[in-house]
Amino acid sequence: MLKVGMPLALEDKDTGRKYRCKIADIRDGGIYIDYPIDVETNRIVFLLIGQALFVEFVSDNRIAYRFSAKITGRELGNIPMLILSEPAPEQIRKIQRRQYVRVDAALDIALRFPESNIKMTAVTKDISSGGCAVYIPEGVRLRENEEGKALLVLPMKDGHVYLKMLISVVRLFESSGKPVVSLKFLDTTALDRQRIMRFCFEQQVELRKKGFAG
Repeated sequence: MLKVGMPLALEDKDTGRKYRCKIADIRDGGIYIDYPIDVETNRIVFLLIGQALFVEFVSDNRIAYRFSAKITGRELGNIPMLILSEPAPEQIRKIQRRQYVRVDAALDIALRFPESNIKMTAVTKDISSGGCAVYIPEGVRLRENEEGKALLVLPMKDGHVYLKMLISVVRLFESSGKPVVSLKFLDTTALDRQRIMRFCFEQQVELRKKGFAG
């Protein structure tokens, strides 16, 4: 089921931070991976031996699976690698991941944070049905857990859809030298979540057509 070259999605069990990597080798009870990249900052991260992770992957028949693993070692060479503990077959579980799909997308969004008296129009970095990351101007000061309102424009195949949502600041970080705020959607309706999921699906289809999707 697992094979060399397969992309993996990693999630730190303690912090919830998410990383991506690929399988470089499988041998001696270990899964050898290249150094993971943080999906939000796009930077290489250095995980510690013993660190506990959730690992997700998609099989050749497009079924998503998840298992738990730990970093058991590292191998230095021409290509430095980390070693994950290899799961027993019964430890690999099928998951439903449609609602968690996150895609890169430059979408128009208007943000308003009453507590900070901040209003702005901006562009998203990526989006999922649970939230989005947004490029913000230098000098904008937002607090974690600060709540606000957003108006998001989704360019669907059958026309533009406008979504009004309550949002909460998850954290601020930099991506390629630009300030970014990670936002959580607080009150999306089932219909709005469906629309965002459909948009993400359409984006993935387009990327696959162009040969960019993993």
